[in-house]
Amino acid sequence: MIPLYGFLQGDSIGLLVLADENDTAAELAEKLQAAARIRVQAEANVRVVYQGLLIASNTTVAQAQMSALDRFDVIKADLP
Repeated sequence: MIPLYGFLQGDSIGLLVLADENDTAAELAEKLQAAARIRVQAEANVRVVYQGLLIASNTTVAQAQMSALDRFDVIKADLP
């Protein structure tokens, strides 16, 4: 397991998320939203930002080269 710091748009704190190297960005977003659901309502259309870049929802933790204690953000997608 890889511990990552996740920050969800609209939440007041960052959370530690345990990720597998094969977890996708979409799965990371789901894990973070589930952990923060007591404070923030889950959104259907979200994106993951890592190192200042939006990453594709099917990109894995390994493909993004995420390491222990790295930060990722989950933001609302700006879809029309």
